[in-house]
Amino acid sequence: MEKIERKRLVIYLLGMVCVSLGIVFCAQCGLGISPISGIPFVLKEILPLTFGQLTMLFHFVNIGFQMTLLKKVRDGKILLQIPVAFLFGWLIDFLKRFVTIDQECLLMQFFALGLSIFFTALGMVMMVRMDLVQNPPDGFVKLAAEIFKKEFGSVKVLYDVVCVIFTLSIGMVCLKQPYGMGIATIASALLVGRTVSLINKIVPQKQ
Repeated sequence: MEKIERKRLVIYLLGMVCVSLGIVFCAQCGLGISPISGIPFVLKEILPLTFGQLTMLFHFVNIGFQMTLLKKVRDGKILLQIPVAFLFGWLIDFLKRFVTIDQECLLMQFFALGLSIFFTALGMVMMVRMDLVQNPPDGFVKLAAEIFKKEFGSVKVLYDVVCVIFTLSIGMVCLKQPYGMGIATIASALLVGRTVSLINKIVPQKQ
């Protein structure tokens, strides 16, 4: 049993690495950023903090939202998301050192975007299948869906739209441009979920 639990943890952590790598490829491709990473991405141009640090803070905000919805501060499943937030932030800044994309080569940019979608989807599948701790944004969406009795997918779409609106607003007010918005924003929103479904079909989960 202990060996199985250790294996689940290793796969979960590898999933986190894949998702973080997907975020980094998207951030470095120069074609925009995924909706969920938009707010930290635009804020890094305004605040003296790194993309990873701001992603960590963004995750903490989502943890705070969950505590507010539950009306309790000490909930085990939510508190476990705190180390997940720290690790995500650290991984993004660490992996960013090793990923450089030639933004003058459109082919390389689209290749990086494709890798971003693949690694993000693969990491999500690995993390969800291990059923350990949800990343804070998804945890907030799931909790909101349960409390307001809505489908997860519908709430996720609304959440992404709100993130895009905030990203656009911050960019236009502070940078005078829609910073971070581009084809990668649309592609990530449309294709990550479909890629998750495809991976689940190709590699079914063992019962």
